[in-house]
Amino acid sequence: MKRVGGTAQKVPAIHLAAYAAPGIPLALLISPFPALLMAFYAKHTEATTAGIATAILIARILNGLIDPPIGYLSDRTRSRLGPRKPWLIGGGLFSIFAFYVAYMPPDGAGTLWFAFGIISFYIAQSVIDTPYRTWSGEISADYAQRSRIAGAQTLAVLVGGVLALALPEILSLPAIGILKSSALDRDTMRMMGLIGMVLMPTAILIAVWVVPVGTVTRGESYGLLEMRTVFTRNGPFRRFIAADIVSAIGWAVTYALVTFLLDNYFGFGDKIVMFLLVATAAQILTIPICSRLATRFGKHRVYSGGQILNAILLPGYLLFPPDGQANFGLLLAFGALVSAMGTPNMMFPVAMLSDMADYDSLKTRQARSGIYFAMRTLLNPAGGAIGGAFGFYMLSIVGFDPSADVNSQAATWGMITTAIVAPMICFLVSGWLMRGYEITSRRHAAIRRVLEKRGVANVGAENSAVAEAGAVIQPR
Repeated sequence: MKRVGGTAQKVPAIHLAAYAAPGIPLALLISPFPALLMAFYAKHTEATTAGIATAILIARILNGLIDPPIGYLSDRTRSRLGPRKPWLIGGGLFSIFAFYVAYMPPDGAGTLWFAFGIISFYIAQSVIDTPYRTWSGEISADYAQRSRIAGAQTLAVLVGGVLALALPEILSLPAIGILKSSALDRDTMRMMGLIGMVLMPTAILIAVWVVPVGTVTRGESYGLLEMRTVFTRNGPFRRFIAADIVSAIGWAVTYALVTFLLDNYFGFGDKIVMFLLVATAAQILTIPICSRLATRFGKHRVYSGGQILNAILLPGYLLFPPDGQANFGLLLAFGALVSAMGTPNMMFPVAMLSDMADYDSLKTRQARSGIYFAMRTLLNPAGGAIGGAFGFYMLSIVGFDPSADVNSQAATWGMITTAIVAPMICFLVSGWLMRGYEITSRRHAAIRRVLEKRGVANVGAENSAVAEAGAVIQPR
């Protein structure tokens, strides 16, 4: 196994900032914005809730066909820019088209246009997201530095989400008056689309220009069909991806229905953007806390604890009265607390995937980090598609109409039950699964020592390191 470059020293702040930069516009391609697009099309176009749910499933199936090949081809890419940067550049250019069709539907657009837009949306996400997150594990091979990189990238995504949600509030102020309202209507979504069209390629160029290629591991070659072995040979990955998929289902149901919960039940439709802003700000403020907790207790334990606490808190929404009677300040504070419990779910999967890819390299002598990120890019959003589709299908089943002024009590409670109970169950299962995750900081350090010694072809040292690694992590 050959390693190109590499260092375990602290990643410079300028490299952290430049790497994180694409995370700001990337926020428009990940949750909660797919769910906001679904809600927007349901309220402001001819698309139906059942049609939107079906389109999401079809889009995810088609998108899933390209995720593994992207990871595979990214691993095999040879260029002066390294294996990941060419994909980021291509994805940045394609995102211009994707933002246009997804965020700027023409008058009379319906389910077919939504399907076309959401397919383009998810293709852009895959072409950018898989190489981008894989690159994070190559910028540094150190367990702690990977957490630091993940924190910077998560912060950028959250800041991007805050800026995108805050901009309509700012532009609709009477003193500015660019937008008539901060509601998620056609003008607001068009503005978000324009921001993505400009910022995504610009931020990617900054990252490509400033950040070094990093440590590129060149392992033994592997075929595309060998991707299935990431499940059969890697016990930590099997556990993680099961927890991740279940979590994605829960979060997708939450994001799909939260706007209806706030608008149609609590009566705060004009404050949805404010609610999402505060919830995202809570996640930003929680990042340093999560980083310190991960250093002390391990990334997987913080992830597990956040999921379980989130599940425990969710039923608390039922304590607030409906129809504008609730104290919005208290509801806002409670929403921020619930949202903060989701911060580890955003922060640590990327860093843990890099650790799992190192474990794979230990066992197979192959460099397949791109495949691990591609599999997560495939399966996590697939879980999200299942959750989003489930939420919208349930609305159709219980007879809840998002565009209606009044829904029946049965339909409203069907929506509320789906929005709270389904995510609660998912988060409990996800947190329980991650309690037994195997790759701790000590075990990862032993794995890296083996890989380092392989890199310098020191057979005796490698045998000693392998024995040490075997003492702390058993093959699965």
